[in-house]
Amino acid sequence: KKSAKKPISKKKEKQLQRESERRNAVMSAFNKYYEQEWGSERWPHLLEAMKKPVRHCIMINKYASVEDVKAKLNDLLSDLTMLDFIPSVPCYASKSQSRFPPPSKDSSNVTDYYILDAGSVLATEALDIQPDDQVLDICAAPGGKTLAILQRLDRQYGRLTSNEIASDRRRRLRQVIESYLPPDVMADMSTVVGKDG
Repeated sequence: KKSAKKPISKKKEKQLQRESERRNAVMSAFNKYYEQEWGSERWPHLLEAMKKPVRHCIMINKYASVEDVKAKLNDLLSDLTMLDFIPSVPCYASKSQSRFPPPSKDSSNVTDYYILDAGSVLATEALDIQPDDQVLDICAAPGGKTLAILQRLDRQYGRLTSNEIASDRRRRLRQVIESYLPPDVMADMSTVVGKDG
């Protein structure tokens, strides 16, 4: 026997109507603002792009053992595609949008890869960071962009100062960096601070 659905009370119906009107007003104001910012032709395309699922990728850690990474990803190799729009750091996406296995330590106790939004790596690509640059990363946690920057820097000449004001986020950032860089490389290239202003 199917149970009949209870009709919505007038009070609940009015509440749902107000919520819908409020949501529509917020979206209207949001769209109006960004249409002025980006233009009436470009904004709808940007909005549609933002609604699409995030394209995650794996950024291979240059300090990890290549053999260990290949062995770990061996079963996935046919599903991986290199993101050629990010030429300076090896990043791969899944053709089938399947999930990646979690990162792990290699034989030298360095984490093999970092999973992140491909847009984060692309943002660092746009900076055109050179191996001997000295870079300041503001609001650096959780660490994906920080690691992408460190992948581009030369250990002998490059230097990264990562700033994160929130102590818990700064602690997590340090853990990420320590997990992906050998200790001697970290000492040469990376400083994490918590400055405000």
